[in-house]
Amino acid sequence: MKKNKFLFSSFIGLAGYFLFRNQPENITLKVALPERVEEAVSEKFTQEDIYLIASDGLPLALTIFQPKKQPVKAAIQVIHGLLEHRLRYSHLAAFLAKNGFAVILSDNRGHGESIDKKNPLGQMPGIKRMLNDQLKIPQFINERFADLDVYFYGHSFGSVLARLYLQKNDQMIAKLLMTGTVQYEKKAKYGVILALFSDLLAGKKSYSWVIKKLTRFGSTDKRWLTNDQIQVEKALRDPRMLPGYNNLGVTTIWEGVRRLKETHLFTCQNSDLPILSITGSEDVTITGGVKGLSDTKKTLRKIGYTNVKMLNFPDMKHEVINEVDQESVYQTILDFFAK
Repeated sequence: MKKNKFLFSSFIGLAGYFLFRNQPENITLKVALPERVEEAVSEKFTQEDIYLIASDGLPLALTIFQPKKQPVKAAIQVIHGLLEHRLRYSHLAAFLAKNGFAVILSDNRGHGESIDKKNPLGQMPGIKRMLNDQLKIPQFINERFADLDVYFYGHSFGSVLARLYLQKNDQMIAKLLMTGTVQYEKKAKYGVILALFSDLLAGKKSYSWVIKKLTRFGSTDKRWLTNDQIQVEKALRDPRMLPGYNNLGVTTIWEGVRRLKETHLFTCQNSDLPILSITGSEDVTITGGVKGLSDTKKTLRKIGYTNVKMLNFPDMKHEVINEVDQESVYQTILDFFAK
């Protein structure tokens, strides 16, 4: 009996090693220098970089755009997607600022400059912590821009965080925009189990090769982002873009997607909240195409939201704001926020 237990334990140990052995990403703790938008910043809007201290002491990196010669209509909080950083939204923020909006960009924890020794690049320590960071930002906005409506904009995984934010806080925002809207996937619950198993065998801060293969985060093929080859090349050369996530980060991603269907946790205090989803028709893998977007809308309606609109632009991929015809997307976004 003892021999059988020993053999079984040895088998589990070997299996764990070969399946979840650590293969670290080439991630370094480099500090990203803020970029300035190549326009006459002093004429139409200002751009300010600050740090907002999270509840556990992590400095969250923010960039604030606001109009200079006109009153601010509303404040827009932007939640970026996976592998990227806040400054990829600078040109959209500049466009919106020139049209009268304050725009607050932030690096999600474990991205860009929102890092420290306990929160390295590529690590997202759980959905609750990620949502707490997003809750901290509108509190700052309400202090900085008192009595103004706060709008949310979440791209890709940012759309997941934005929807989960609605569970208890939808009364704090006046509009929600999503792009690259992530579909709910049934396999997410199995992904969570696999990731937790990987955490146990290899460690939460390790990089399991099998997890990397399943998530495909390390792929250097960025053509799925947009049809604009210039934007694809920019993403490939961007030193702030992450090559992947550690096991804890992947667990957080799958846990977020899994929780999209937990409709009973949504209090829906703002049922009339205007919600707009803008996606590209060629972004089927992430949005689920017509079927996935229909399911997303149905889920939001089941929660109780009555003002939900889905736009699926033809000949566009995941990053609609970086597409060849980005002007039409920019105008659609402006129209939504300006109504």
